Amino acid sequence: MGLATEEEVSILECVRKNNLEVEQAILEAQKTLEDFASVHAIPPPTEVKDLIWSKIAQQPGLAISKGATSILSEERKPPIEDIPLPVRSVTFRNLAIAASLLCALSVGTTIYFQQENKRRDKTISKLAATNETNLLALQSLQNKWKLLQDPAIKTITLAGVEQHPNLKAHVFWNTNTTDVYLSMENLPVVPAGMQYQLWAIVDGTPVDAGVLPLDNLDEINTMHRIATAEAFAITLEKAGGNPTPTLSQLYVMGNI
Repeated sequence: MGLATEEEVSILECVRKNNLEVEQAILEAQKTLEDFASVHAIPPPTEVKDLIWSKIAQQPGLAISKGATSILSEERKPPIEDIPLPVRSVTFRNLAIAASLLCALSVGTTIYFQQENKRRDKTISKLAATNETNLLALQSLQNKWKLLQDPAIKTITLAGVEQHPNLKAHVFWNTNTTDVYLSMENLPVVPAGMQYQLWAIVDGTPVDAGVLPLDNLDEINTMHRIATAEAFAITLEKAGGNPTPTLSQLYVMGNI
């Protein structure tokens, strides 16, 4: 109608195709405009009508009965362009406001569900991580229970020394196969560049029984085989282990 830009008309057309309420509002507005045009239509003056018929009658080859004048006397509805500007402006403004509100509501709803999906994904990730941790702990308990049920397994509890009284670890030693397994229990996480090392005391001499993997502190780890021993101990050494223990870094120890 010449009042809206191409962009506004495009937005309105897009909205009306996807929203029945807007489509209904547009149809009602068109009906209102048509009714307004019908009510305010002005019939042409009689003099103008007679003049038109006089001109037609003067044309050669035309014979129009007066009965046909009823066709021209019918009141024609003016096009929408003839509707007063204030009415057209108010109608389009209402439709534009409705379209804007619907678009804003659609965008807001989309953002809300996107945020809800992100929160849900984070919750699922946390639950999955917790579940994995619980499964690892359960597996560790099951492995310990299996070792404890084996009659060939000897369990040695390594208690914290004077500097670390609350620490504890367990050595599971298979006296038949000489296999050695280590459970760290509550030993603290090692500093960067350091690693726990297990020692078997054989005839009073520390024998390297292996270093504990840095990423498996909560699991039962397989260490070096030990044929005979009087005690076991754990020290904190540089990564990779030492050929002899650093006694100042002794954490736990237990006699057989």
